[in-house]
Amino acid sequence: MTAIFRPEGHHFRATEHAGGPWSPDMLQGSATTALMAREVERLATQSGFAVRRLTFDLWRPAGLRAFTTATEWLRDGRKAKTVQVRLMDGETEIGRCTALLTAQAGESPPDPFAAPTTSEKAPEAGSPPPAFAQKWSCYFQNVSVRLIEGALEKPGPAAAWMRLDAALVEGEPNTPMLQAVQAADFSSGVAQVVDMRSWTFINPEISLYFFRPPEGDWILIRAATRVGANGAGLTTATLSDRKGPFAEVMQAMTFERREAVQAQAS
Repeated sequence: MTAIFRPEGHHFRATEHAGGPWSPDMLQGSATTALMAREVERLATQSGFAVRRLTFDLWRPAGLRAFTTATEWLRDGRKAKTVQVRLMDGETEIGRCTALLTAQAGESPPDPFAAPTTSEKAPEAGSPPPAFAQKWSCYFQNVSVRLIEGALEKPGPAAAWMRLDAALVEGEPNTPMLQAVQAADFSSGVAQVVDMRSWTFINPEISLYFFRPPEGDWILIRAATRVGANGAGLTTATLSDRKGPFAEVMQAMTFERREAVQAQAS
């Protein structure tokens, strides 16, 4: 069975399927965020609280190694809890997730602006990306993609359904939450605005705000990117399932010319 990570005791070893777009020996951001989200979801299920916000800080490139997670409750309240999950490579912290969990009420007020049903095209009505785009990373080759607006290989806003087909952790099903988190990391790629032969772009962080739990395995990303000053940018996205929107995503972007990157490396 194809998997992104294989459990080894308390460790999770990245497989060759975890490789990202900038190097096949470095993890895709989706792999690191989803592994941390897995631990958050476990704690949320145990407490009976709902996951409302996930903020990931991605501090260092992560190689194809074995990782552990370290968990700490920062606040354990009756209505809101804050938990921190750190991704560790030995004694080195690769990144961390700070999660807000809230108590679940019995009902919600009616939303006067909510559409009765989603108006988005279903994934079955979408089109796969070009074969070369699907090969951008080892990880991405295990993600089913169906575009309903725009194109991955052309700059501009776009909308695409995504589903991770490989198991995130060998022997475990991918939950809707994990599908949502791994898809969210592709927001900047879906809404890329530069020629990637001339520019690199990274998101050293990503935040997701949930207003209901996701359902199912297909996640729709509707994303757009804005470019600011001094290499800065911002990607925003709405995540939907077959029933409609369930979360908003924000990514702080950093752009750099490839010539500058090559000069620094020489």
